[in-house]
Amino acid sequence: LRAGVPLAFGSDSPVTALGPWGTIRAAAFHRTPAHRISVRAAFTAHTRGGGRAAGGDDTGVLVPGAPADYAIWRTEELIVQAPDDRVARWSTDPRSGTPGLPDLTPGAALPVCLRTVVGGRTVFVRPNE
Repeated sequence: LRAGVPLAFGSDSPVTALGPWGTIRAAAFHRTPAHRISVRAAFTAHTRGGGRAAGGDDTGVLVPGAPADYAIWRTEELIVQAPDDRVARWSTDPRSGTPGLPDLTPGAALPVCLRTVVGGRTVFVRPNE
C-alpha cells in the first residue's frame, strides 16, 4: 500500500462470520502495529479495490446511471478513524466533511447487513427487518 500498489480485499458474503467489516477491522487493527492500515484504506480495498480486482474498472462506487451493487447496513455512529492517533492523513475534525465509517475498534459491534442489491436486483434481505 505504501509503495502505491492497489490493494484488494474480497468476501463471498456479507453475512459470513467476519464479513467485510471484520476484514476491514483486521487490517486496521492488525496485531502488528507496523502492518496496520487506516480504516478508510481498508474500506477502499474492499470496495473499489475488490471490484477492480474482479475486472470491473468502474465498480466499487455508486454513480448515477450505473447498475447498483450495494449493501445496507445497520450500525452505530459513524466516525473517522486513523490507525495511529498521533498521525492522520486526513482531518478527523467533523467540519472537514470527511465521511465517517462504522466504529471498528476491537470489541465494538460490527455492522449487520440488512439488504444486498446486485445489478439493481435485491439478492438478500435479513429476516425480521
